[in-house]
Amino acid sequence: MSSAQLDLIIFAAVLALALALRFYHNAISKSVELKRLQGAFAQEQLKALRSQLNPHFLFNTLNTIASLIRLKQQEQAIFALSQLSSMLRQVLESKNDQDVKVKDEVAFIQSYIEIQKLRFRDKLQTSMQINDDCLELEIPNMLLQPLVENAIQHGSQLESNNNPVNIEIFKQHNILNIVMINKVAQVSDHKGFGIGIKNTRARLERLYGDFKLELDELNNELFQTTLKLPIGGRCA
Repeated sequence: MSSAQLDLIIFAAVLALALALRFYHNAISKSVELKRLQGAFAQEQLKALRSQLNPHFLFNTLNTIASLIRLKQQEQAIFALSQLSSMLRQVLESKNDQDVKVKDEVAFIQSYIEIQKLRFRDKLQTSMQINDDCLELEIPNMLLQPLVENAIQHGSQLESNNNPVNIEIFKQHNILNIVMINKVAQVSDHKGFGIGIKNTRARLERLYGDFKLELDELNNELFQTTLKLPIGGRCA
């Protein structure tokens, strides 16, 4: 092999290596940019969820508080303001967090439910069973609110004064299970997911590679929402 041929082979090898390194660098850069855009999109979606909560819920809550004041039910009005203040404080404190601990999300939901009980009074009955080993786990911020809201809305259509909403959160193997059971009216269009459920599903599709969100009619009255999230299974 001549010296010229050897030089040509070395040049070609160096060029191929340089192109390969450049291709690898571009691929890494695109991957980093994609993750950045996905993170930015998730943040914007979370902001949209927060803004979606404010209009109707705050309006109804303020109306409820105003009614309590007119009826001179000061203790209940103060209680409602306290629960609303707790919710708003948590929203502001976690405004930049995509994830929160289960115990904090549950506290947020408990305040939300207490306010709704002031609206629906004895018609709304709730129970929550949260396993201790789930409290420190992290889930997407404001994940449970649209699910609970969906359950309460379905139950509000019942003619009876009995609208139970049961929530259970437990860990099974490496899966976090969130199960919600509520009554539905026979005339309710409960086969539709509702905008809150659709938004939750779309959000989870972007955050998790593997999750389950199932809505099942147990019988003519009971409806079950089951959410299964892989622990530590968030998309990178």
